[in-house]
Amino acid sequence: MIYLVSFSSVIVYSVLIYWLVHRTSDERPSSFLICVLMGAASAGVALILEYLWNYFLGNFIASHRSLIFFESFVGVGLIEESAKWAWLALVIYRWVSFNRYSDGILYACGIAAGFNLVEGFLYITTDDDLQNIFIRSFTAVPVHFLFGILMGFFWARYRLEHQSVFFWISLLLPLLIHGLYDFFILQQYTELLMGGSLLVFIGCLSLSIWVCRNAIRADRLRESRI
Repeated sequence: MIYLVSFSSVIVYSVLIYWLVHRTSDERPSSFLICVLMGAASAGVALILEYLWNYFLGNFIASHRSLIFFESFVGVGLIEESAKWAWLALVIYRWVSFNRYSDGILYACGIAAGFNLVEGFLYITTDDDLQNIFIRSFTAVPVHFLFGILMGFFWARYRLEHQSVFFWISLLLPLLIHGLYDFFILQQYTELLMGGSLLVFIGCLSLSIWVCRNAIRADRLRESRI
């Protein structure tokens, strides 16, 4: 039952995003599935790096509660987002079929789906509380897709417009939002601050909706000029 809840949430979000964005993208489901495999691999890389991070710096981070800020942005945000972003920079960038803004969103969300599947499986093995898994399905799982939407759109802008500023935005924006989201969850000062993660989620959701609308509009404009 726990596995079904966790994996079903990833599948539902994947299908929803694919259906919404695919209307202006000519990418086949096979490309999305390849990205899912890339995302699963990136989760493995992130797991190894986070293990090394905790092995060498875990005691230092735990020595003072204020260092959770460093942990959130570097130990989690930087490691996980760069592991996903690397596929866009090293592999997907070279794909000939990458010719739309919506393509970038699909690719990055496919990577997020694969990452979510592996991360969800590992989470279940350490926490078999159905309530926590259910809550995570409506928080941690969709937020990774939202990070992917932002990453994919700005990477597509770099790919199609050749402006170096979008190269950095595609990595730094998801990294900063991810770090801020995790900071509110991991901080131990007050439970009231944990509500900040909900505000970050809502803000990221609003920004992602705006990004998707602009991507679809930009694709239609490009097609009208061809």
